[in-house]
Amino acid sequence: MKSWRRVAAIILALGLSGVAVPAFAISLPTSYATYIQIYSDTDYLAYSGDYWYYHGTLQGGVTYKFVLVVPFGCDFDIKIFDENGNLVASGTRSGSQDEVVYLTPLWTGPFTIKVYSYSGSGWYTLKVYR
Repeated sequence: MKSWRRVAAIILALGLSGVAVPAFAISLPTSYATYIQIYSDTDYLAYSGDYWYYHGTLQGGVTYKFVLVVPFGCDFDIKIFDENGNLVASGTRSGSQDEVVYLTPLWTGPFTIKVYSYSGSGWYTLKVYR
């Protein structure tokens, strides 16, 4: 599976660990906050329906900003799932617009980020800030 090569990188980049406690995650815009980039990856989606998974541990109570830089003429989206596979945040705007998603988990635990091509192919960059 393509995503396994990123598992260690995300966990190390986030530098977080902890035990998951059942709770809900919330997604809030926080444009007033100052963020520091903690991870960046550039990769290629070859066709509509292609995707990459990223896995990492997010810390409860910390607001994260996920930015998906989308190539011109493509419609790429981002979805974030908790350890139970529940969708907790997403960026699915139409057209070739960059996606920006804010997420403040209520617990520390593993999350999965899915970047996928709704339409088109090209190089994208996923950036994570906290």
